[in-house]
Amino acid sequence: MVLKSEDVNYLVHRYLKESGFLHTSYMFQFESQLFKNDNEIPSVEPGSLIRVLQKGLQYMDVETHLNEDGSARLCSAPFSLVGKHVCSLMTDAAPNGRGKATVSRQNEASPGRPQQLAQQAQQRADDSSAATIAHGGHTLVHDTGTAAKEGAKRPAKTRDTTIAHLPSTVAASVIAPADDDDESMDVDVPDTERDSQRHSSEPGSKPTSNSTSGGANVRKTRLIDRVQVLRGHASSVFLCAWNPASNNVLATGAGDGTARIWDLSRPKTDDEYSVVLKHDALPGEARVDVTSVVWNSQGTLLATACFSGEMRVWTAAGELKFVLKQACQVPIVAMRWNHKGTLLLSAFLDGSIALWDMQTGQLRQEYKGHKGSVLDVDWQDNSTFASCATDKSVIVWRDGSPTPVKTFVGHKNDVNAIKWHPAGKYLASASDDGSVKVWSMSSDTPVQDFFGHAQQVYTIKWLPRPDKAIVASASFDGTVRVWDVQSGACLRVLSAHTAGVHCLSFSSDGRYLASGSFDKNVRIWSIKDGSLFKTFVADDGIHDVQWAAKGRVAVAIANTQVALLDPLNA
Repeated sequence: MVLKSEDVNYLVHRYLKESGFLHTSYMFQFESQLFKNDNEIPSVEPGSLIRVLQKGLQYMDVETHLNEDGSARLCSAPFSLVGKHVCSLMTDAAPNGRGKATVSRQNEASPGRPQQLAQQAQQRADDSSAATIAHGGHTLVHDTGTAAKEGAKRPAKTRDTTIAHLPSTVAASVIAPADDDDESMDVDVPDTERDSQRHSSEPGSKPTSNSTSGGANVRKTRLIDRVQVLRGHASSVFLCAWNPASNNVLATGAGDGTARIWDLSRPKTDDEYSVVLKHDALPGEARVDVTSVVWNSQGTLLATACFSGEMRVWTAAGELKFVLKQACQVPIVAMRWNHKGTLLLSAFLDGSIALWDMQTGQLRQEYKGHKGSVLDVDWQDNSTFASCATDKSVIVWRDGSPTPVKTFVGHKNDVNAIKWHPAGKYLASASDDGSVKVWSMSSDTPVQDFFGHAQQVYTIKWLPRPDKAIVASASFDGTVRVWDVQSGACLRVLSAHTAGVHCLSFSSDGRYLASGSFDKNVRIWSIKDGSLFKTFVADDGIHDVQWAAKGRVAVAIANTQVALLDPLNA
């Protein structure tokens, strides 16, 4: 067996990407020149690096605790990947200098003991592998129990929205069965989440109706089997975006260095059914990941960006309109249009933000205020926007002023995502510290501090209704939580995924929520009662889900395909 550095680099790259460290994975890919060759690297199962480390650790454990005569030296001390191992049992010093565990003498009459120890180690490896997948590949770096203990030690001023802090009348409330024909939105009535929290915190506990769905009313889950598949990309599909002006036009971005515009109203035999938008690779690179695909609100222009720092703007027909050039080619992780579609933001890993004038395609303003990589940007209106970064801060900027309008500080770790409320009243932020914070321009401290997730919070989405302030958060702990800003309560704990949840999308009426995970499942949830409505099972991990204005859900899959679902009519 040959251990190649390219294989190790690929496993590390996959681990970083699966763990949500996108900017780090991009930089590692660039520095290691991982894809400098044209040879396609075969896809591997999620969590492969952790499984390799765990099995290697188990082998080292067995090897360390075998005496020279083959007998087993029993030890209860934990065996760690780092640090020197010290056995829990003292050894007898023999005249010849050989050490032998005192307990091992009792086992010398059992020649099969070493094999038994090895079998037990293998069983522990298999069990731990399953646990790794269930927690999104974070077993060796993120201890859920430790996170829970740290949460219990938070200052009293921090608002904890667990069931213990809810009024007893709310905690004991039971939601009546939902009526599909009822158009009302009773999403601001909290459900009983005690069982759901108990299920997520007790190892080995069996799921109950509440712990599975986060709601009192649970329907029998139906699988979505009628699916339209879009094929054409040569690598993992990372992004999908529906044209806001057409339910039949979809843009996708992948790791093959291309974006595509799909016109679903045309037959597949039509040459214009799919238009390929190519991006140039850096010298020595065979391909680059497309990291952003965003339409303007009118659906007339599509902006795309890739890891090499190249930005392009295309017409809806796929014609190149602008090539946006920076002095330095720095990886881009996010782009956003303002509401009018006249300005375009691009966020860079060097901590800078660029504002582009879409009338001319020229750089309008550059903003430098973050001390870490910018991970997300979002517009409040046509002139005010916010940014978040690995420096733990959220900054609000305004067109025409290079200095920050406001800086929000409070997160204890990287801020992964931000999103303005549909009415622009609140700004929500999600962080690796496991919290969701809601900010207001009229205050320097959070309006709400939501804790409950056991691991990093990767993304957030607001309920698409200006008259309500309800935000959903997705975490690497495998759960989705729905929070009410007005009451400070956790309305729903949606916990059917067995790996980290990477993406969320509300239906246009706000009645349903789609969530995607690397457990290969897309879950469709009813927000009214928190029940699991339908499930789609893919052949690989889910990178993105996007609900069209009417009906269909687009799913970006790591197996190079895009799936189109119609969950409300399937």
